[in-house]
Amino acid sequence: MKVIKGTKNNKIRGNELTSIIDIIFDNKYVIYVFQGGLSENDIIIKYSEKGRRLRTPKHIHWAVDLLLKLQAERELTRSFIKEIRKEWQDCKPLNSNDYMTLVTLVDNYVEITDVSKYRKISNYGEYDVEFLTVLMVLLMTQEKTNRKDAYMFGKVLDSLLEDELDIFAIMSASGFGGRF
Repeated sequence: MKVIKGTKNNKIRGNELTSIIDIIFDNKYVIYVFQGGLSENDIIIKYSEKGRRLRTPKHIHWAVDLLLKLQAERELTRSFIKEIRKEWQDCKPLNSNDYMTLVTLVDNYVEITDVSKYRKISNYGEYDVEFLTVLMVLLMTQEKTNRKDAYMFGKVLDSLLEDELDIFAIMSASGFGGRF
């Protein structure tokens, strides 16, 4: 993973913005973080595969990926989810969304999580565990920055940790509201 000063230009909500930070992964993905508009320190997260359009990640994307990982490596994936869940509980809103703050956020989280012990689950699902870790820390931080009482991210994690997985509860918690 390589973190660089933002280079990506994109039109978001009618404004031409340049990313604050670009996070380049050894695999096929790049994450771009832009200034958001919901609060002073809001961030907008986008990612892309080489040669493809930018996508806005949704909770359902990482939830489905974790479901696939759970099917293949249940205990290792549950351990990963529990670490992410702990970080969600400890997650603080951004005091600033400048380049250095975002670099520190990503670096600290990857170091705390020690993604190397979860490499095996990268063999399942769509996302590499390092990409998934960074994406999730950015999403949880974005959610907590904009709403101190945010719950959706944690609710999805809780539903993935249930002993008896309920696909409908997971989809509902991930934002579909039960509508398929």
